[in-house]
Amino acid sequence: MKNISRRDVKMFFFGILTMLLITLILDWDSAVRGFNDGLNGKPFKISNSK
Repeated sequence: MKNISRRDVKMFFFGILTMLLITLILDWDSAVRGFNDGLNGKPFKISNSK
C-alpha cells in the first residue's frame, strides 16, 4: 500500500478550495444574503433566497 505524500495532501486541499470558489461564484447572491443575515443576527432561509 502506498503512503500518502505531501503532494497528495496539497492537491486534496487545493480541490476543496477550488470547489468552494466555484460554489461562491455560481451562488454569489445567496452567499452575500446569508452573510448579511448572519451579521445582523437573523436566520437565513434558503427557500426565500430567489
